[in-house]
Amino acid sequence: MTHTLLRPSDALALHHDTHREVLPNGLTLLVRRDPSAPVVSIVTYVKAGYFDETDDVVGIAHVLEHMFFKGTPTRGVGQIARETKANGGYLNAHTIYDHTSYYTVLPSSGFVAGLEIQFDAYARSVIDGEELARELEVIIQEAKRKRDTSYAVAIESLYAVLHDHHRIRRWRIGEEVGLRGLSREQLVGFYRRWYRPDNTVLCIVGDVELEQVRTEVYARYATLDAGAPARDRGPQEVQLPGLRRKEWSGDIAQQHVAFGWRVPALGHADTPALDLAGIALGTGRASRLYRAVREEQLASGVTAWNYTSGDVGVFVAHTEGAAATARDAMRAMWREVQAARSDGFRHGEIMRAQRILEARWLRRLESMDGQAQYLAGWEAEGGLEAASRYYDALLTLDADAVQGAMQRHLDPAQVTMVSYRPDGASPVVESDDALRALLEAEAGLGSAVMPPSSMATPPVAHVAIAAPAIHVHLAAEQHDEVQVYRTTQGVPVLVLPRPGAPLVNLGVFQRGGAVLNDVAHEGLARIAMQSSLKGTRTRTGAQVAEAAEELGSSIGVSAGLENIGWSMSVPVRHLSAATELLGDVIQRPIFADEAIETERALALTEVTRVRDDMYRWPLRLATIGAYGAHPYARSVLGSEASLAALTADQVRAFHAQQIMRGASVIAVVGDVTPDDVAQLMQRHLGTLVHREQSALPSHAWPAESHRTIESRAKQQTAIAMLFPGPSRTEPARFAARVLSAIASGLGGRFFEQLRDKQSLAYTVQAFPLERIAGGAFGAYIATGPDREEEAREGLLLEFARFREAPPTAEELERATRYLIGAHAIAQQSGGTVMSEMVDAWLFGEGLHERHDVTDHLRRVTADDVQRLAQQYFDPARVVEGVVRGTLI
Repeated sequence: MTHTLLRPSDALALHHDTHREVLPNGLTLLVRRDPSAPVVSIVTYVKAGYFDETDDVVGIAHVLEHMFFKGTPTRGVGQIARETKANGGYLNAHTIYDHTSYYTVLPSSGFVAGLEIQFDAYARSVIDGEELARELEVIIQEAKRKRDTSYAVAIESLYAVLHDHHRIRRWRIGEEVGLRGLSREQLVGFYRRWYRPDNTVLCIVGDVELEQVRTEVYARYATLDAGAPARDRGPQEVQLPGLRRKEWSGDIAQQHVAFGWRVPALGHADTPALDLAGIALGTGRASRLYRAVREEQLASGVTAWNYTSGDVGVFVAHTEGAAATARDAMRAMWREVQAARSDGFRHGEIMRAQRILEARWLRRLESMDGQAQYLAGWEAEGGLEAASRYYDALLTLDADAVQGAMQRHLDPAQVTMVSYRPDGASPVVESDDALRALLEAEAGLGSAVMPPSSMATPPVAHVAIAAPAIHVHLAAEQHDEVQVYRTTQGVPVLVLPRPGAPLVNLGVFQRGGAVLNDVAHEGLARIAMQSSLKGTRTRTGAQVAEAAEELGSSIGVSAGLENIGWSMSVPVRHLSAATELLGDVIQRPIFADEAIETERALALTEVTRVRDDMYRWPLRLATIGAYGAHPYARSVLGSEASLAALTADQVRAFHAQQIMRGASVIAVVGDVTPDDVAQLMQRHLGTLVHREQSALPSHAWPAESHRTIESRAKQQTAIAMLFPGPSRTEPARFAARVLSAIASGLGGRFFEQLRDKQSLAYTVQAFPLERIAGGAFGAYIATGPDREEEAREGLLLEFARFREAPPTAEELERATRYLIGAHAIAQQSGGTVMSEMVDAWLFGEGLHERHDVTDHLRRVTADDVQRLAQQYFDPARVVEGVVRGTLI
């Protein structure tokens, strides 16, 4: 007998096979067994966040999140992270308005150890006073980093202007003065009040047995005392906001403009419709805002979303771009929001939004951690029945319901506008009256890109180029579990079946990217990739976007230094349609002049935008210094000069000479039949011709150190360091990975010494860069401008320690187990598996590399790590990029 699905949520297995029980002390336990991967996720979800803070302790929930990992009576500072690493896992946490979530992901063999660590931290954190003082300095650096992030400043300022009383109005991470004033007694009081079993959800998902989980949980958590905390989340808004506006300037390169409305919380009947409205308006290349704003070259980015937390909601439309076009971008964005509110959406727009949400839901549930976070979050919101109702509403609401919700909640008279502009740029409007007049002028114009729903006509069907229907015999080679075919033009087709996977990942990838372009043509590969989505011989750019998003996906294009690629992730039933669409985009783009001009303009704004990024820009400065005239110094984005000179003919030539005839590989990972997939790829991608690329010249690292410094009006100084390192093909790259794991992350040397002990930074990292013609090893730290030299010397000292002595046996074992565990955990994702498979094929010795990683890591010795450090970490050859903050 075939089971008929009565509701969309019936297809979500975890809604039906998750075990739920409440312990006698009130702790809610959720357990789901998922044997699809040898992984387990443990989530401790505490229903306390920023909304539970009184005004005198703003930021305390986030401070407590940091202190959670700082030790117990039996585990000292750093030991929690080190033990988790030693069990092959990782841990982290996040704090938001209505909760704090702690999570660890481990190989399932480490479940008991991971649970014991989580329980010890949850039940017995010591919150040491001296450690708190050090950690507060780290958190202050995190707050400064956030103040240097223009997007965060714009959106949190919007929330502040929109609300008069609600706690969402506050800068949620806290301000420096208030943070310095927090005491241990206040932290302990907050901890003891909120970290109680009856205010906590413990969720465990993975390859574990229910009875074992219950036994281990009861042995620990059932020993805790009950006691429900009284909750007061502060004052509510008492009157409508009316029209509000705030404009200000700063040392930023691009302008942010955002509109915001107060909307209902998650439990309101209109919230699913508002979620759909945000997706329909602002998600994907087929969305109204993308077409009306980004495609018209008015901004580099535009989006809309509905956000709810606790008892409050905010609907936001946001754009970021050049100051010169900010006013026009704002007007276009407002026009589209109001047109949807007044005239409604087309049926196809809502269907597209629902397909996107359905696929997004499935992607989130692909991993154990995604499932555990999902289950815990919905338990806090009323349980899985509430989740089912919400999911069902999202997938069954129609355009009229969405329009009705917008009309009820997105009143033009109750909007707040904020504008964060570069220093020297003019305000978008001079007064509230001027804003009101501008918005009223746009409100009745209707959509610039969509006809009203009442006038909508069916989309013009594209004329598909007929593919040969005949069956072509393609011989298969067996590479472990991967079947390898070759098209008639010699392009390899790699197929990895994953039975039961709800999504299939497919892509076409090539060796060669920005390195194929000389300095005068920097950015050409990326422009060609982006422009391939702007129309084919049979589809307009809008039809390409609509076709992808109606499959619940988008065509991801990637352009790196050494590779380019197109990829999609779709429900298995859409594989054939996705392959046909991908084949059309890759093989038959038209590269219209206007499409090239649009992408060139957007690339120029992105070049400007990178200079605002306090991570990417110092790393870019270091890269230029390290690689000089070598192709690895090329910018994937391009430069102002190269982009200005780029022509459509150059793009077409690059496509014909490099893409249609390149070192390509096709990859598919999912619940598929390999022979059928091979025929599908031949049918829709059969005109691609395989041709090997010539090898890159090897790179000689500079013989002397080099430092590039830029000064900006920022609250932090960011330092990127590069040393030479092993290439992608050298066995020493595995020693570099182990060294990175010893140095970085929770429990790493850099983290413990520079972050925990010296409180120099919130962010400090060490990482290898594996490239074919010459690798590098990098480090990054962001600190207060007054501690720049201290941070720099601290990094160099830590690198010197690796040269002076090998790591301890404990450090080596912990790092190796962590890397092996991380590799196993990553196999949950079909997209990650596809990426590893393609990387091994294009740049490695063969597909067996995927399975050799563990053995290579286990063979790394302490002497290998020291030998690597002595060979590469010469301070006389370090190259640095520094963005120096001046706001002290």
